[in-house]
Amino acid sequence: MEKADVTKRGKVVLATVKGDVHDIGKNLVEIIFKNNGYDVINLGIKVPPEDLIIAYKQHQPDAIGLSGLLVKSAQQMVITAADLREAGIRVPLLVGGAALSDKFTRQKIAPSYTMAVCYAKDAMSGLRLMNHLSDPATRDTVIREHTFSEGTGAAGVTAVVAPVDAGTERSPKVRSDVPIPRVSYLDRKVRDVPDLADVWSYINPMMLYCRHLGFRGNFEKALVDRNPQALELYNGVEEVKTEAAKFMKVRAVWQFFEAERQGNSIALFAPGAAAPVHIFSFERQRIPGGLCLSDYVLPAQAGKPVQPAKSTHSTQNVQRDHIALFVVTAGEGIRARSEEAKNSGHYFRSHAMQALAIETAEACAEWLHRRIREDWGFPDP
Repeated sequence: MEKADVTKRGKVVLATVKGDVHDIGKNLVEIIFKNNGYDVINLGIKVPPEDLIIAYKQHQPDAIGLSGLLVKSAQQMVITAADLREAGIRVPLLVGGAALSDKFTRQKIAPSYTMAVCYAKDAMSGLRLMNHLSDPATRDTVIREHTFSEGTGAAGVTAVVAPVDAGTERSPKVRSDVPIPRVSYLDRKVRDVPDLADVWSYINPMMLYCRHLGFRGNFEKALVDRNPQALELYNGVEEVKTEAAKFMKVRAVWQFFEAERQGNSIALFAPGAAAPVHIFSFERQRIPGGLCLSDYVLPAQAGKPVQPAKSTHSTQNVQRDHIALFVVTAGEGIRARSEEAKNSGHYFRSHAMQALAIETAEACAEWLHRRIREDWGFPDP
């Protein structure tokens, strides 16, 4: 991520759309754009359309970049594009994020904006698109190829097929004639996880080194083969780990809830309660014998309730199945420290710190999942 010695090419406004707090990808785009000659105005996270409109009027950028990780963020981009169009904004939009695709961009976002909307699958794709938009020799072609037209079919003219009723019957693919496994506790657990080395052993190297930090190929094999790039990246991340170990806080909260299947829904109960504390509703596969997540909740069984030996909460004469829910986090203080590193010009440290925090949380989810399975009596081999 060395800064290129180039003249200023243009100006870009970047934002994570309203309702989304994820910005590691957007921040990487900012770093790459700045190091390749672009002025970047980064509006941050959860940016509503009206703030983008104000920023456009203030900065007059050559393009606007929208980022989002969630499925609902893709829908928010459609809304944002329409608001920008109604405000009279006509500069190209660059959109990216995990939930986006080129098809969704062309069929949903582009018709909403009616001007050029370019899908960037990653930061380097965004840079290539921006370079083409900044080059007078290629700008018109890129704009024409990415602008919605009624005659191109870009608006998604596929016929809508009426959905087939999938029903609510439990799929015959799932057995329900098995004993309900016993749980050993029902109270809510809240824990700090102090052993970072143990949690980090669950990190997926492909996600950390390849997906987030841009290594191409099999990182683990390259490391074994003493590949210079792999070694440099590994050592750089180890330095970030040493720094992060001084302040990173990993926390987890989890609890077992009694559960009942209600068609395609799952109702969760406090121990022995008659009324659910929450109901989750799910879709069923629209095929013969289609599956639904609710199918995996065993039906209540007559007999002594499945409770810890010392529990006095339940007055039922039936056993309910259980579901364990958990939340983990490793992000406290990361954003501020990452911004501090970025503002000091330490771009790798800034980006690697965010990437490490994301994958530490993912690793903690794996670590806790293993522990919950062990507590439940069926450890993962």
